[in-house]
Amino acid sequence: MRNKINKRNKLACVLSYKGQTRKCFARDWDHLKQRGSEAIRRTWYLWCNVNLADLHSVSSNEWHGIVYSVCGKSINVRVFDREDRVKEAARLLGAMGGTAGRGKKKVRGDSNYYRVLRYKGLEKQRKKHDESNNK
Repeated sequence: MRNKINKRNKLACVLSYKGQTRKCFARDWDHLKQRGSEAIRRTWYLWCNVNLADLHSVSSNEWHGIVYSVCGKSINVRVFDREDRVKEAARLLGAMGGTAGRGKKKVRGDSNYYRVLRYKGLEKQRKKHDESNNK
């Protein structure tokens, strides 16, 4: 039985050179080395090996650093752990809106919340349609 390859891109990389930016995504750090060098070559026609050992940690899910091309050009690199950022964004969405609605009513960001909200809207439309047909 073959092992499944995890296809979720957990890392996002923002490359900056001479005022231009380019994003690339990768499953893991080794994949990011490959994808980063491809993005640099395709965008700015520069050859480089993306050395991620020189990145320094800015926060628990963000790293910054500089990568040098073969001809000596410096490219700014910012790497983000997307999985943590999605969880953090969902937490911040749930925290917005003041003090009204505490507990489960205030939690947004999970797919079930929006699914229930959509079903409620469809239910209202169905009731309205039934009432107009009964008259």
